[in-house]
This record gives sequence, C-alpha cells and structure tokens, in this order.
Amino acid sequence: MGFLDNAKKKLGEAVENVKEFAGDASENVKEFAADAQEKIGETVEKVKGEDKPDQSA
Repeated sequence: MGFLDNAKKKLGEAVENVKEFAGDASENVKEFAADAQEKIGETVEKVKGEDKPDQSA
C-alpha cells in the first residue's frame, strides 16, 4: 500500500501545482487583455482625433 499512498500524494501535489499554474496564467491573461484594451482605446481615440477636420481656420 505504500506505493499507492505515495502515488496518491504525488498526484495531489501535481494537481495543486496545476491549480496554481492555472491561476497565475489566468491572472496574466487578464492583465494582458486589460493592457490590450487600454492600448486599443488609446489608438481609437488618437485616430478619431486625426479624422476630425481642423476647425481652427
């Protein structure tokens, strides 16, 4: 039974490692998406500003 208990323990550790990795990866994806959304918004606003005719004349 020692072999099975050891295998169960190792599997439990592996599952915890995967959960931690998935949590970290999820946070990284969220940060990337937020950064991308911000950059896209800035670019859209910049392009909108360039498309407006110069009304100072």
